[in-house]
Amino acid sequence: MTKEIDVIVMNSHGVGQFCNIKRLPYLGETLRAWNWRVEEDGGKGTTVAVSLGRLGVKTAYIGKVGKDPWGDLGFKWMGDAGVDTTYMYQTDEVATGTGLVMIDEEGRNTIVDGDSSLEKLTVDEIRAALDDMKDAKFFLTGFAMPQHLALTGAKMAHEMGITTVLNPSPLPHEPMGDLSYIDYIVLNEVEGRVLAEAPEDSTDYEKIARRVREIYHCGSIVMTLGEEGCLILHEDKVYRVPSVKVDVVETVGAGDSYLAAFVTNLVWGKSVEEAAAWAVKCSALKVTRAGTIPAFPFLREVEEFIAKLETGK
Repeated sequence: MTKEIDVIVMNSHGVGQFCNIKRLPYLGETLRAWNWRVEEDGGKGTTVAVSLGRLGVKTAYIGKVGKDPWGDLGFKWMGDAGVDTTYMYQTDEVATGTGLVMIDEEGRNTIVDGDSSLEKLTVDEIRAALDDMKDAKFFLTGFAMPQHLALTGAKMAHEMGITTVLNPSPLPHEPMGDLSYIDYIVLNEVEGRVLAEAPEDSTDYEKIARRVREIYHCGSIVMTLGEEGCLILHEDKVYRVPSVKVDVVETVGAGDSYLAAFVTNLVWGKSVEEAAAWAVKCSALKVTRAGTIPAFPFLREVEEFIAKLETGK
């Protein structure tokens, strides 16, 4: 009997260390930081899974952590959000990874990711998990884990008829090759320019999206544009969704919130344009709050926020 799961997330779990800085450092500069702390921040796999769970989606996680306090936190954070962690393998072979998030006075962030404990995840373990959840609708992965394992998992999921979503972040050091088994690539404009081999100052986002799809032979391109909203290239149509003006407290986790919200709407049967519009509003609510896991909104909160936007109250 297979598990009743809507979305499978396979990406890193790690524990975030945070600090505040006046501004982002220049190359070679030593910069003083303050308020150094460990927060509820679990890496891209954990944050997306938690966000999905809070939006009411039946979510499961595939990964591997160490038998240490950082790994235990993954079970707690995802479990509290209702995420199935049956296939978060725990082992003495590896230590759970950590990352560093530096936040400047404008609320902007730079992230340094440590080694992923998913280095020890095996293809057989991925296959066993997918076989048990073969009726899932979506499979989400990214490169905060070893690239070859992420893409292998996506290929397996695609062969099972599961819709695949790739967030190619951090940007890969190795060629990705043909990605015809990826149904959606979700990325930001900086990542889009790099993958499209476009100039750093290019703002022709439609051209960038089309070039990414041309190079990698993937399905749809979903590109977040920060204060400019987002752009979606789906089939041969381009959709632009404007941003929502809010008082930004912190942008950490905005992309993960958007990704989870976008896929949530696809699970609900919404169109890509409707999904993108809802996701922009969900991530806008998230950036009015500090942190990641504590800041990811529950479905009721997003619905209330959208209602206020629509009524102007």
